[in-house]
Amino acid sequence: MIRNRTFVSTDCYRKELQEQGLQLFNMYANEGDIHQYIADCIPSHWHRELEVFLLLQGSVLIQIGDNIYHAEAGEGYFINTGVLHSFAAAVPSPCIYHSFVFDSGIIGGTPGSVFDTMYVRPLLDAGPDFLKFQKEAGDEAFFQQFDTAYTACEKEKSGYEFEVREALSKILLYTKEKHQTMPSRRMPTLQESRLKQMLEWIDGNLRSVMTVKEIADTANICTRECQRIFSRYLHYSPMEYIQRRRLFKAAEQLSTTDAPITEIAFDCGFSSHSYFTKQFRVLVGATPTEYRAAIQENRL
Repeated sequence: MIRNRTFVSTDCYRKELQEQGLQLFNMYANEGDIHQYIADCIPSHWHRELEVFLLLQGSVLIQIGDNIYHAEAGEGYFINTGVLHSFAAAVPSPCIYHSFVFDSGIIGGTPGSVFDTMYVRPLLDAGPDFLKFQKEAGDEAFFQQFDTAYTACEKEKSGYEFEVREALSKILLYTKEKHQTMPSRRMPTLQESRLKQMLEWIDGNLRSVMTVKEIADTANICTRECQRIFSRYLHYSPMEYIQRRRLFKAAEQLSTTDAPITEIAFDCGFSSHSYFTKQFRVLVGATPTEYRAAIQENRL
């Protein structure tokens, strides 16, 4: 089944939360337009699963750690496990994408197997954080296998999982071969670890008034270093990030619950309904009521 989402649920560490329930085939196929997300972006997050991403239309800025890459239509990308990343529309026209987010165990099988030991584990441990694929660069195999897997997910014929697993296996094998001339994975920096500490604390205190000093204290750093880390990895000041995080959380609750808007506003740290509505309109271009109505209409 193909998913089409308007938000990415994460925990306090910005780790993506997958849908509840036992997943016998731990793989998600996604489609959508980056403009469907609040503020035309999928905010910074990470997951233990691997991701392959194909941009079909438009132009997108992909941030990997503290690096930004300009993705154009027709390009494909591999994102390794545990990598902090985000997507932002770079043009007002549709930015249509397809992607797979999948557990490496689908390919590697039992830990210690030949598939896991010789092919999957080396890619997870020493492969690239991020890798681009282009047809003009001779990467046709990536696109052929991506299309095979996606078509299988669309049709979901009996046994389609075998076809998807084979196609994703070939994509990982091609990725492993392609990256051999490239640098190995970098280790997460101390700043990235401190950022996760601060994000965890912010998420646990969204209802409260926060200061930059309080945020910095959670990572045992000064306020200036705190501001520098937020600017480097998130491109916002700490207080700007808090405001956006509150609004993104509110948008998710508007999409997934029937809770009263005033209750959502207070739960997300806004002191008044009117201020929440004003700030939500600035970011989203619609009031909370209008946004909820539009989401519900699209689901019909």
